[in-house]
Amino acid sequence: MTLVVLGQGWTLPSHAQLIRQQREALSEQKIPVVNLGIRFKHRLTGHTTPIRSLAFSPNGRTVISGGSSNEPFLKFWSIQDGHEINTLRTQSSAILTLEVSPNGQTLVSSGEDSDIHFWVWPERDSKVTSFEHYSHVLDLVVTPDSQLVVTGALDGIRVWTLEPPRFLYQLEDFGIPAHALAIHPNGFLVASGDNQGIVRFWNLRDKTVVSEFNAHSQTISGLVITSDQKRLITASRDRTIKVWDLATGDLLDTWTGHRGPIQAMALSPNGQVLASAGHDGIRLWNAQTGRLLRHFQEHSDRVNVIAFSPDGQYLASGGFDRVVNLWEISPAFYESLKLRRTF
Repeated sequence: MTLVVLGQGWTLPSHAQLIRQQREALSEQKIPVVNLGIRFKHRLTGHTTPIRSLAFSPNGRTVISGGSSNEPFLKFWSIQDGHEINTLRTQSSAILTLEVSPNGQTLVSSGEDSDIHFWVWPERDSKVTSFEHYSHVLDLVVTPDSQLVVTGALDGIRVWTLEPPRFLYQLEDFGIPAHALAIHPNGFLVASGDNQGIVRFWNLRDKTVVSEFNAHSQTISGLVITSDQKRLITASRDRTIKVWDLATGDLLDTWTGHRGPIQAMALSPNGQVLASAGHDGIRLWNAQTGRLLRHFQEHSDRVNVIAFSPDGQYLASGGFDRVVNLWEISPAFYESLKLRRTF
């Protein structure tokens, strides 16, 4: 795979134009949004501050939420009945990022206090803490083989071993800030996004920047590399979502519709649905065509975080209204996205 240094003023290639034309044609024919196959399941209440982080347990039976500065607790909720199962104090301030390793054995959290906490799942007393960061940690990712953790903070990007938890090195000594991260399926390339709208690709093997480009006009708030290794999807506080060809660096499409800054983004495990969240609620997009599928407005305030369960059956969101909302997504909904429409 070739990752190139991208420039300004690109023209869309023919295949990107085709994607955009197909989406616009669908819009012009006024196809109604997909209304079947998703139901609101639970409204989880109990936090006293805005929700700042979310994750699902490996078995998909529990959703985990993290609170803000005055409530640095993790809450564990039963997906089946919506009851709070447990509460765990973790950071000393807001919990801004939370991840369960792909092998299901380690829970990692961090946030405003810059401390990195590792737990052997689900043992509450197994915490190991590292103090290498000196500023807010805003995102973290775990490699697909569950060997490494990459943390992105205002003071740069750092890499850790997971078993046992141990600091390895920092990417670039001068500390390029990272507001969002995404791990490539190959496990050694990481994408980072900063507050200037710049995306960088890093090679974890030689600790270098492979490429960088200006993706947005404002802070990058979400990054996704698709499992087929063909596309990078970026979200920004400039209210747009953009789709890029990983091999060429071409801009394939731009999705618009959010009326305020986008705060978070997540891709369903099967790669079919992209969820984005912000000041105007949650939007679900067909990840292949960019077609808007649903617009949820159940939150009464800004939505900060969003996550899919490992099997894609549930979607969770948390926001400034101090609640976690949970939706159940049926297999029929995903199947409907594969059907060709006739007019």
